[in-house]
Amino acid sequence: MKTLITTTTLLLALSASAQTGSTREGYELQWNKTLAVVADSLQNGARKLPAWSVAIHEADDSEVMGWWLADMAATSTAVTKGRPAKANGLRIAQMPTAVMAMAAVTNERKARFAKLTIAFAVNDSVPAMPTDGQEAYMHELAVKYNRAVVQKQIAEYEKQLGKAGDKLADTKGDVAKNQSNLTKANGKLEKIKSQRRKVEKSNAGYSGDIAGLEKKFALSNDPKDLKKLTKAREKLAKGESSLAKLMKQEADVQGDIAKQQGRLESNAGKAEERGATKEELQQVLDALKRKHDSIQ
Repeated sequence: MKTLITTTTLLLALSASAQTGSTREGYELQWNKTLAVVADSLQNGARKLPAWSVAIHEADDSEVMGWWLADMAATSTAVTKGRPAKANGLRIAQMPTAVMAMAAVTNERKARFAKLTIAFAVNDSVPAMPTDGQEAYMHELAVKYNRAVVQKQIAEYEKQLGKAGDKLADTKGDVAKNQSNLTKANGKLEKIKSQRRKVEKSNAGYSGDIAGLEKKFALSNDPKDLKKLTKAREKLAKGESSLAKLMKQEADVQGDIAKQQGRLESNAGKAEERGATKEELQQVLDALKRKHDSIQ
């Protein structure tokens, strides 16, 4: 692997590549960076040791240092925090012998990356001989930690997508419930209308009977005809009362239908919006997964 120039300027230049779209949180949706291993130096007390630096994009210093310390706990004999943090007896596949590793992380806030700088040494003051294995190891760390950053972004959007799916399912359930209630209400309305038509027909018959009986009684003045007339009038009165109740029921059900229709339209619109939100979140998640896989 070829060693690049000894300066942080290269890292800054690499991080300033054109934006290709980002999430509302500011996560970039495409990987348009080059993972450069840059020759650098690391201050250890009064001594400055040769070191290597890599950029961990969209990360902060404490996050990156936490990952490094966790890795060192698994691959070295002893780890101490500080600036620099130190790992004694580090054994990795890229280097034939155990070394001491010293690390510091600084935030490059404007460029939106954390610079991880690591020096490999025999002890606190004697640097280890530089090897291609050191650069290869640094490149592997850059890939691993940059992917870890994006994996966190992916996990966040998977969580958002899950919540969006739950909300959409709930809203679709509301739509189905509204539709069921509306169907029932329309069925009830048709039943009331059918009953009303029957009562109106009966009332029309009673009215006709009454008209005939009134004429007959006027001519006969027979108590029997009066009794028939009175009974017909009672039937009409009862029918008119039933009709009034049915008309009120019909008006109430029509009002309920209007409410159910309004709820249905509102929830259907909400379902459409939430469906669009879920689709957008899925598109972002897919983009972040492609971004993750592009880091190498």
